[in-house]
Parts: sequence; structure tokens; C-alpha cells
Amino acid sequence: PEMLKKVKTGGRMWVVAADAFNDMYDAALAAGFKLKNVGDYRPVADQLAMFKDRYADAPTGRKPEVTREYQGKKWYLKSGKAPSSSPGKSNHGFGLAIDLGYEAGGKLTSMGGKCLDWMCVNAPKYGFYLQGSDPKSAEFEAWHWQYCLGDAPRS
Repeated sequence: PEMLKKVKTGGRMWVVAADAFNDMYDAALAAGFKLKNVGDYRPVADQLAMFKDRYADAPTGRKPEVTREYQGKKWYLKSGKAPSSSPGKSNHGFGLAIDLGYEAGGKLTSMGGKCLDWMCVNAPKYGFYLQGSDPKSAEFEAWHWQYCLGDAPRS
């Protein structure tokens, strides 16, 4: 708990990541984008519950098929569910990742459009990057932003 700090969207991240995120949040707000937290730090127990909700231990017929390895078994993403890491392997568990949407017209909106464009250009200035860069990939998560600068000071 002492390694975590509140972020301006609500929730917690590792202290260094939280400071960088809060600066990025202020910059996004100044640019007209109110970021909304849809997932921050998750202990392993929460990761496991999410994983079991999203994955089955037998093929589900989902196309494209998305799989994970957990406890020596192959698990299959259920239809209509977003991918997540195997329990214990998520950057959310280290306080380094945050899932984001944004407010549009007073409502939570999925990350995309001009807000995603702004994030792709500006988030790296604060040490945040998307997990992948191919929006056509079944693994692409426009909402999942990871802090990647370690404890080095930002320039």
C-alpha cells in the first residue's frame, strides 16, 4: 500500500507512475479530454477473478481466437469479453497500467477518436504507451496504457 498513490481519475498506481499520470491527466484536460479510469491497480486475487470471468478452459468458438496460458493450461477468451493478462502477469498488478476511457457529453466513452489520437502523440511524454500498435489485432487494447519509464526522472 505504501508504494501506491491515488491518481486524479480515482484509483491507485505505483507512486512514480501516479505522479506521471497525474501530470498527463492535467495536460489531457487542458487539451479538452477528461480521462476516466476504468481499471487501475489490481491485486492478484482481483486479476484471477477477472480472468475467470473472461476466459474458459475449453475453446469457446470466438473468432479470432485469443488464448492465454495459466497454470500449465491453455485458456480461451469468451465471446464479447476484452482480453486480459494471465493472473500475476498483468502490469496492473505492479501499479504500472491503467485502463482509460474519456468523458464525452457527460458520459463515459471508450478510448478512441481524437482522444486516442491525443494520447498516442502525448502520452509517451509522460512515460505511457499502448500495449500494442496494431488496431486490427485481436490483442489491441486502445484503453490499456502502461507506464514504461521506471523510476528515471522525466525530461
